[in-house]
Amino acid sequence: MGLLRDSLNIAVRDILIESRRAYELWSIIFFAVSAMVMVSIAWGTPISITIEEGVASLWIIIFFTSILLFTTTFSREMDCGTIGGLKTIPSSPLATLFGKVIYSVVMLLLVIVVLLPLSIVFINIQPSIDILELFLILIIGIIDLSFAGSFVSSIVMYSEGKNLLLPFLLFPISMPIFIPAILSSGKILQGLAFTEYSGELRLLGAFLVLVIMVAIFSFETIMEE
Repeated sequence: MGLLRDSLNIAVRDILIESRRAYELWSIIFFAVSAMVMVSIAWGTPISITIEEGVASLWIIIFFTSILLFTTTFSREMDCGTIGGLKTIPSSPLATLFGKVIYSVVMLLLVIVVLLPLSIVFINIQPSIDILELFLILIIGIIDLSFAGSFVSSIVMYSEGKNLLLPFLLFPISMPIFIPAILSSGKILQGLAFTEYSGELRLLGAFLVLVIMVAIFSFETIMEE
């Protein structure tokens, strides 16, 4: 419970800071919306976009939008000199990572809330009784992505080229997230039963467990560097 409380405190701290720097959040949302419009133009008329193309486009937009978020997750602490304060708080170093993950999930959820209605118009993702299942897959996917992105951000925060290094490392690490996420999202929108995409859900869950285990065994060492 202490770890959860400390993680929530760090997440609330970052959200409050972000609320005072609202231009960063608006720039991320503007990038996501602009990317969706450009994808729609590239594919042609929205009605000609297939389910597979629409779902793949949505996840690609989420990935590149998340890069803008993860590049500041830990590098801001380094640039502002507050990383030392995070190292000295009387809690487990994992609280810092989990707090950053919670913050990233909240930010990406805000982006998805904006993107989902627009995806109906621009990339032909039609609303249906399965929209809640799609939203569930999106939540699971961004939780996985937030863990992976926050962990990679902590690794590269000491590097001079962290802003370029992060997407270079995040892309291959994120493949176990996006492949099952895209496949399961497409099957949901096609109206297939849960048993048809339960395998992809297990893959997402297994990847999440793997990232958490790697973080538990290595994050304290990363913070000590």
